[in-house]
Amino acid sequence: MTSLGRASLGVLLARLVLASPAAAPQSPAATPAPPAYGGAPIASSAAAPAGEMVAFQAGGEKVRGYLVRPTLHGHRPAVVVVHEWWGLNTQIKGVADRLAELGFLTVVPDLYGGKVADEPGLAHELMRGLNEDRAVTIIKGAIDYLKHYDRAKDRNVGTLGFCMGGGYSLQAALRGADVKATVMFYGSVQTTRESVLPLRAPLLGIFGAQDRGIPVGEVRKFETALREAHKKSLIAVYPGVGHAFMNETGPGYDKETADKAWTRATKFLIEALRPEPKAPGPVKRAPSGGPSGS
Repeated sequence: MTSLGRASLGVLLARLVLASPAAAPQSPAATPAPPAYGGAPIASSAAAPAGEMVAFQAGGEKVRGYLVRPTLHGHRPAVVVVHEWWGLNTQIKGVADRLAELGFLTVVPDLYGGKVADEPGLAHELMRGLNEDRAVTIIKGAIDYLKHYDRAKDRNVGTLGFCMGGGYSLQAALRGADVKATVMFYGSVQTTRESVLPLRAPLLGIFGAQDRGIPVGEVRKFETALREAHKKSLIAVYPGVGHAFMNETGPGYDKETADKAWTRATKFLIEALRPEPKAPGPVKRAPSGGPSGS
């Protein structure tokens, strides 16, 4: 365990236990229907996208992930979604589905190798057993997989993560991941100018004012560090909500705030991942020396 820090693990565990879902997040019968999130779509889809499990290479390892393709064809930007400490469960697959409905090619890499937690004790065990270097390598592998999916050559890719995944979304960007946008929901922060200097992509950080694991004071230090390092970033702290307010299966879920935050995040991704206009080619000139008209 490196930059996430052993010293902060106890604090991270405390806030994650507080955000535990009331029912097993993997059970479809216990999971409410996903909220109808907003967001300015790249283009509307006629039918709901269907996801599938796929495999890709990451640092010499074959990793599985949940892939969702938008129903519209053509060149689409892409997002790697990084799951919470629960693992690749039904709830996080729903997040990927909603991004695909907005037109993003989306994958959720399985950082736990098929294991899914339905209670905090197992989730804590799985998180502790996850090597940070390996997790970042898997995220980078997922980014590369999406960049070249369907033989694409210049697809823009961003990352979006929640809680543990929010911290890894930031870590991947700090460790040279080839991304055009980074979104983190209530993940571990960095608080010095030096620690955020490697960041190259625009960053959106979303937090809850009542999150006792990541106090607002630490978030503001993160914001200051980004500003002092002259990084393109936006930090949003929502009042009246705590940790995991986006997870509709947990007791901390707040629909009104989640809708607002999702709209902000998707608009950020749409703008940051929009394909850059191609430079105009050379102007063709008429051949000289021909007969002149009158």
